[in-house]
Amino acid sequence: MDDRLASVLRVFGVQAALVSAAIHLFEGLPRLFVYLPRLSFRDPRPYLFVPSALLVVVLATLVVRGSHDRRLYSLSAGVLLTYSVGYTWWHLTDHGGLLPSHEVTDPVGEVIAHLAGDPIAFVSFAAQALGAAAFLVLFVADPRASGGDPSDGAALADRAGEE
Repeated sequence: MDDRLASVLRVFGVQAALVSAAIHLFEGLPRLFVYLPRLSFRDPRPYLFVPSALLVVVLATLVVRGSHDRRLYSLSAGVLLTYSVGYTWWHLTDHGGLLPSHEVTDPVGEVIAHLAGDPIAFVSFAAQALGAAAFLVLFVADPRASGGDPSDGAALADRAGEE
């Protein structure tokens, strides 16, 4: 991969991550302001959405400021994929149970039906998938990436030069 394509993927990944973070803050902050003063844990999502969205903003800021670290790419993709897994789990377990309390014969159809009924969730889910894909491609193929695989000769040479 050349530097130009890597730069485009960085911009694309950061934009997708920021869309997802904005939606999670939009959904989480108002609920957090209601639940936190009451110390209510009836709905755990605000307690998860707000810190994780702030983490995504920090990660995106680091990428924009020029960090090309594989660990940063993997953490960014991991948070975005965790959002998608969490959304799927939430809707397959009747909104917060540990196990489904009803018969789910078509889990994919169930999640698609929920996404079709909620355009904001659809945009967030799509942004998460696209952002994670961009960061995973960067993790594998960014020519300027550092960190990650310790068997990488270039990374070892860089570390040796720093000592």
